[in-house]
Amino acid sequence: MGGLNPWVILGVLALVVGSGGLGYRMGYSAAEDDHKAELLEQIEAGQRSEAARIRVANERDDLARMLEEEENADPVIVEQCLSPDRVRRLNALR
Repeated sequence: MGGLNPWVILGVLALVVGSGGLGYRMGYSAAEDDHKAELLEQIEAGQRSEAARIRVANERDDLARMLEEEENADPVIVEQCLSPDRVRRLNALR
């Protein structure tokens, strides 16, 4: 028999199938790792955005509180009009 031995053919075929399966698993694992890294990056970006939002909200609340305290610091002289200090402060805001 001058042809190829069936065992050699089966061995080569098994080697090809095994190599393909190994390549598939390695590629799947690499893609999964990339996806996890991207997900982690998105989570961290969301956490940074949330921290910035909270910081800005706290600053806004502090400024609103300070404004209210300044407003209440001026005594009400006449109910129908603003005190001179309030008028000056409002004019300074322009």
